[in-house]
Amino acid sequence: MDEASVPTDSSVVARGANTLIGAFGPDRSLTERVAMFAAAASVGPSFEPGLQPRRTVDQAIATGVIAASTLSAVTVAQSAIESVARLITGGRTDSASASARLAFTVGSNVVIGAVAEGLSRALPPREDERMRRGLVRVAANRTARVAALGAGLSAVIGANDLLTEEKLSRRWMTRIPVALPAGVAFSAWHIHRVHSKAAEMGDTTIANVSPLKSAGIAVGVGAGVIGLQGGERAIAYGVSRGIARVAPRYDVVSNPIGHAVALALLGTGLYAGYEYAVRRVEQGGAAVEPAYETAAQSPMVSGSPESVVPFDTLSREGRRFVNMVLSGEEIAEVMDEPAVADPIRVFVGLDTAAEVEDRVDLVMDELVRTGAFERQVLCFASPTGSGYINYVFAEALEYMTRGDCAIATMQYSMLPSSMSLNRTGLAVEQNRDIMHAITGYLRGMKPEARPRFVLFGESLGALTMQDVWRRRTVEAMNRDFVHSSIFLGTPSATDFAKSWRMNPEKIDPEGKVIEVDDYGQFLDLPTEHQARVRHVLISHYDDPIPKFGTNILLRRPWWLGPPGQRPPRVPKSTTWRPGVSFVLTGIDLVNAMDVVPGTFGRRGHDYREDIARFVSSAYDLPVSASQLRSIERALRERELEWAQRRVVTEQVARAREALMREFKNWGVSSGNDMQADAVIRQLFASQPAGGITREVRERTDPLEPTP
Repeated sequence: MDEASVPTDSSVVARGANTLIGAFGPDRSLTERVAMFAAAASVGPSFEPGLQPRRTVDQAIATGVIAASTLSAVTVAQSAIESVARLITGGRTDSASASARLAFTVGSNVVIGAVAEGLSRALPPREDERMRRGLVRVAANRTARVAALGAGLSAVIGANDLLTEEKLSRRWMTRIPVALPAGVAFSAWHIHRVHSKAAEMGDTTIANVSPLKSAGIAVGVGAGVIGLQGGERAIAYGVSRGIARVAPRYDVVSNPIGHAVALALLGTGLYAGYEYAVRRVEQGGAAVEPAYETAAQSPMVSGSPESVVPFDTLSREGRRFVNMVLSGEEIAEVMDEPAVADPIRVFVGLDTAAEVEDRVDLVMDELVRTGAFERQVLCFASPTGSGYINYVFAEALEYMTRGDCAIATMQYSMLPSSMSLNRTGLAVEQNRDIMHAITGYLRGMKPEARPRFVLFGESLGALTMQDVWRRRTVEAMNRDFVHSSIFLGTPSATDFAKSWRMNPEKIDPEGKVIEVDDYGQFLDLPTEHQARVRHVLISHYDDPIPKFGTNILLRRPWWLGPPGQRPPRVPKSTTWRPGVSFVLTGIDLVNAMDVVPGTFGRRGHDYREDIARFVSSAYDLPVSASQLRSIERALRERELEWAQRRVVTEQVARAREALMREFKNWGVSSGNDMQADAVIRQLFASQPAGGITREVRERTDPLEPTP
């Protein structure tokens, strides 16, 4: 072999460096460079303050999602722009001079961008617009931005190529990466600007996001963008080449088709991962917790020996709900007066019966069996996605009625609310069926014998209860014998609430519905208005659940209006950007439920601090000031006690299983259960006072596992 043909170390390094530099832009197509710049530049805006405090790990997730989404959307948009331009010219510019190609590329982006911008402005945003209209406007607006970016980048890159075309000494300038470094530089500047502006306006939700780690995230995302784009590019190239060979007539549009297929494959992979996660979460929702492995003994609850609902079909949340019912003795101790009766709790799980009609029948059978229609208050509560009913609400109602109440609910999912959005249709229909069954029974009773019929819903439970009347008015609720209702954190997708907000005179002409941030706002209402109120929507200003929805993608929401007009606790320094604001508000959903058992707050989706007072006012259940203080103290103590019990029993069960496995390894074949229990009891006996409580406080989980 000729020595000259043997690669030297320096030549290998040079080729490797040249390849690496090319990957950063010079060897990429215009479409890829535009997408690369846009994805890197989107890192900066992803640091905008949100409704809830954000940790660095939350920021990393938000930044990754925003950058990947931007990369995908810009790739498809710029590829489509180029294909449209080639279709118009029939590809005749491919053989033109460099200057002609530059002029054509810049000009086509400018023209298409102008048309897209014109279309966007011709469709101004409206609150009552249909989804299709809004999507067309947003797509046109984003296309115009991509076209402007494509025109700018192609002008810079093309001008540089023309300047160095005839001078070999300047050819190295064509290898200078422009897109990715420019995008990273823009993001670094924007991150600094975001932090400065947030500090100036007193926005603290990004205070825990480390600036140094943020810079690292920006660099890491830049590298991730290259890797993601490489995979998408390989798939798109293979698809487009295949189309060109099989159907040469469609070669002009093969490139955008290839990108679309590549993105569809990536989306399919993400969906498969989501389905796997759903299955795992459903298994957890059906699991038996050690703290609730025994059926409740009160005949007044579902799952008891007298109940027609088997205990093992109640799911995790159902077993919690029925086991945590108050006893008459506990009520008497807190209220300082005898209880009227033992409270009734009816819960029918998703696994209790296969058909909705059968589950509804079981709810009615349980209500009749327990004598629920003879109680002072009958509450129909719609659970969250997992089947959770707020413990603080249930206990507050039981205290204030001295136990003379019944709470009925039926599960429609075992998944967190964020994973149960596709089941809201089923939930609304089954709630409507239960409403018809209950109101039919009430209609057959003498008016003076009917219980006070009230409603409750939190989060997705508020949506699935309110939308029973989504095409009707408050008068329809009156005809269904509904005395009053409380809804916590009503989601933005709730049709009834949206109709009421847009046209309250039509939906609620008598002014019986209000929406407030807290109990103080209710007290600020005129006395005559308070007396009219029957249905209360409690929505914290910084709760993302009533705000998160596709409307954020389509138009600037009311709560991100001019900084001086924004409600309290909404960041003043945040700028609305369709995709960015949508993702950041979605991240806020996770942190909105960050609560500590026994420590009530008034932040995000934590409504526990005001629940007891609203139960008393909305349901007309007066209590004395001392009784209210006693109730609120007991609610905190019981919540912490049950949270401790859940953690301790779970850890004990794990320790017992570990001991039994070890005993089996030792060859202990008899009495090992008793030996394991004896060891655990001995360990607990030697535990210093307060040790378990400290451990529990560090490890307790939130009230409700949904966002």
